[in-house]
Amino acid sequence: MTGMDLLEAWYDKVWVKGDLSAVAEFFDAEALASGLMSDFAAQLEDFQTLVPAVRHALRDITISIEDSMEMGDKVWARMTLHARKAVDMLPIHISGQVMVRLREGKIIEAHNSYDFVSYFEQMGNLPKDSVALMLAGETLA
Repeated sequence: MTGMDLLEAWYDKVWVKGDLSAVAEFFDAEALASGLMSDFAAQLEDFQTLVPAVRHALRDITISIEDSMEMGDKVWARMTLHARKAVDMLPIHISGQVMVRLREGKIIEAHNSYDFVSYFEQMGNLPKDSVALMLAGETLA
C-alpha cells in the first residue's frame, strides 16, 4: 500500500463511512494532527469525538483528491470534501490540503489546512463573503 493509498483509505473508512474503530488502524497512538483548530493538535482519542460531530452536521460525505504527491515518508494531498448539510440537505463543498508523515504504515504526523470560513458560511454560521466583509473593516458579532 502506498502512502496515498493509506491516506485515501483513512478518509474513506473514518470520515466517509464513520468507522471509528478504524482510527487506530491508520493513526499512530503517538501521532498529532495540527491545523484543525487553533492551538489544538488532535490525538488518536480526539477523533472519537471529532468524527461523530462532523458526521452529525453532514450527510453523504465524499472526498475527491485534486492533487497529490508522495516523497519518502511524506504524503501531500489537495482535496475537496463534498457533502450535504444534515438540516436541509443542501450541498456544501470544502477545499483543503493535508500533509502527513508515515511510520510503519501509520500516520504519525498530520498538518491540515481546510477552508473553515467557507464551511461555516455554507453551514449558515457566518455571513456570505465573511472574508471580504472583514477585509473591508467589518466586525462579525
